[in-house]
Amino acid sequence: MGGFRWISWGRAAAAAIGLFLMFLAAAASALTPSGYLERGVSRAEAGDLPGASDDFTRSIALKPNNPEAFYNRGLARSFSGNLKGAVSDYTRAIALDPKAVAAYNNRGFVRAALGQYALAIADISKAVSLAPDVPELYNNRGTVRNSMKDYRGAIADFDRALRLDPGLAGVYNNRGLSRSMLGDAPGAIGDFTKSVTIDQRYAAAWYNRGNARVSLGDAQGAVEDYTKAIVLDPKMLVAWNNRAFAKIRLGDYVGAIGDLGVVISRAPDNASGWYNRGVTRRLAGDKDGAVEDLTRAAGLGDSLAVEVLRELRP
Repeated sequence: MGGFRWISWGRAAAAAIGLFLMFLAAAASALTPSGYLERGVSRAEAGDLPGASDDFTRSIALKPNNPEAFYNRGLARSFSGNLKGAVSDYTRAIALDPKAVAAYNNRGFVRAALGQYALAIADISKAVSLAPDVPELYNNRGTVRNSMKDYRGAIADFDRALRLDPGLAGVYNNRGLSRSMLGDAPGAIGDFTKSVTIDQRYAAAWYNRGNARVSLGDAQGAVEDYTKAIVLDPKMLVAWNNRAFAKIRLGDYVGAIGDLGVVISRAPDNASGWYNRGVTRRLAGDKDGAVEDLTRAAGLGDSLAVEVLRELRP
């Protein structure tokens, strides 16, 4: 019989690598390099990233040796998804200002998004060397190391960040993820608990603690944590899905089917939701409902659903 798909350690549950600084403004009149720079910052903060990039480009054309203009355009391009363009701009900003901590950090962030992890580590390490007392830089490098599966190296970075500032909820969350990946569920729960103690509205940390509790067999505690995450972020479908998994372990098939109904209603083209509800309906003794859901999953390309259907309709 097919098994329920538990979505474990969702990518969105990590505190993302931070673009270290926001846009850098300069006060001046319009139609000057600083004027375009200032207007570009205003546009960026209002969400007009194409307009902001255009203004930063105009500023660069008038004053091509200003690192702030390249930095700002790189940041706008990062937010717009033009990652290669962002790398180019941050590189130019660094060439003009070799001590530009934010540009090194942000170029590292973008390179990590491009899968260039070694280059990302080198960039953020350079930022660390320039600003060794900034805890967010250690967090960012640790997050890249998590992506590289260097969990022990990541923990060392998170430890450094927390020694500098023990009040960073996101760093506890990230260290908890590293510990989880190393199989240290109790240590992970301790970190996630510290995270939500500092910031009770940190939905990802509640979700992550729920996952850790499931791994230790505490399904009831997991349900409580997933519920916290859902209240804070009702759009977190992985929490709905995993709460259904925990409810199945508790024998609450009705509750699990209800949770999976939410997943399906919000992501009807995702085969996993239909598959999971089909398997749950089968466990609950609803063969017809199981066949209906698994047929939908099979129609969306789920090969495992096809196999389970063969068992139900020999």
